[in-house]
Amino acid sequence: MLVAIVFLTKSATPHPSPTPPGAFSFAALGDAPYYITEDLQFRVLMRELDATDLAFTIHVGDIFWHPCSDAMYQKVKQRFDHLRAPVVYTPGDNEWTDCWQRGSGAYRPLERLARIRQIFYSGRPRIAVVRQQRFVENARWQHDGVTFATVDLVGSRNAMRPFPGRTAADDAAAAERTNADIEWMHAAFADQNARAVVIAFHASPPFEDAPGHRNPFEPFLAALEEEVARFKKPVLLIHGDGHEYTVDSPVISRHTLPNFTRLEVPGSPDVGWVRVFVKPGTTTTFAFEKHVVPRWKYW
Repeated sequence: MLVAIVFLTKSATPHPSPTPPGAFSFAALGDAPYYITEDLQFRVLMRELDATDLAFTIHVGDIFWHPCSDAMYQKVKQRFDHLRAPVVYTPGDNEWTDCWQRGSGAYRPLERLARIRQIFYSGRPRIAVVRQQRFVENARWQHDGVTFATVDLVGSRNAMRPFPGRTAADDAAAAERTNADIEWMHAAFADQNARAVVIAFHASPPFEDAPGHRNPFEPFLAALEEEVARFKKPVLLIHGDGHEYTVDSPVISRHTLPNFTRLEVPGSPDVGWVRVFVKPGTTTTFAFEKHVVPRWKYW
């Protein structure tokens, strides 16, 4: 009987919710796994993704905690490649911005970002995306009339947090990347025939803070607010970094906009993902289904 119980426990997979007629769904996740036990839970998460009808998966970064080695990059890349639905990944601060820390390998952050670009974005993608020249981590694609885009906007104050050995080149690179992000975000809104726009990045912008605290993100947020207000149709922002599952409509920069929704995905110690249902139409709607792997479940 014990053998039967173990077999049933190991072989059972969650019964996914059916996709409503005329809709599609995709997965959004990030900020895990960080620890060995979470790595085991992540294997369960991967089986859940493969058991679900998904058009694609968006990973908003922090694919591990440390170290920032090529071997870790390759391990995660292989995981992504083995998933049934294609993965679109935008980097988090753990895998490049914070890699100067001794426990992460004492790397130069910009050198690590260059390796991420070589390892994750050099091959042929499994989904038809357009990539930004030089900033190849920034992707854009369409699905059923909805425009999707990722931009490399990260935590650690958008890579502006001081660290030992920081140079003017690090500051200049952060400014150049942010300007490229703004340009890419504008391009996502350029198609006025799009039914909706979805923007994904890693950082958790301090929406509620005073403008001075938002300085590293302010140029991007101000430009995003202008585009959302002009676009008028539904806009969904997906990000991580804060690790708290949240669905709301915060003030982007100065105003509350009725067509704007923010999704923050869960993160460590919660190893989870969010299934996003999209029903395109005259008014495109989004619905959200949170999934978290129990902390005791390693199989």
